[in-house]
Amino acid sequence: MEVVQALNSDIPAILEIWKELMDFHVPFDSRYTLADGAEESMGKNLERLIAAEDALVIMAVENTKPMGFGIARIDKYPPVFVKQTCGTIEDLAVSSGHRRRGIGELVLKEMLDWFQSWGIDRVELRVASMNTVGYSFTEIFQK
Repeated sequence: MEVVQALNSDIPAILEIWKELMDFHVPFDSRYTLADGAEESMGKNLERLIAAEDALVIMAVENTKPMGFGIARIDKYPPVFVKQTCGTIEDLAVSSGHRRRGIGELVLKEMLDWFQSWGIDRVELRVASMNTVGYSFTEIFQK
């Protein structure tokens, strides 16, 4: 298994895992119900992020089969703070058939290494409030 930088040609595979992630969240919070055109909109967002210098879109693959993905971005706080730059892990998902094999941890490590290469020393991870699976994953983030 390896973690690779995503290309535009990988967007359909990422969207499949992303949709699974969104469907996973719906029972916790109906706001995750996808609107008409959501996949097309997310696809365009992925194209933009893949091309952006201040974003990272990566995939975990095994024998070219996508198993998970991560999206990381460099963000700015408002100018009221001395340190304005931080990292944000926007999405991190592993397809249901591949969970509990360390894939998420590998994707997370790659994103943290990328932030470190930018000199980012603060990284924020968003987890849906009712997602207990996501909370258990944050323990890895704190290591």
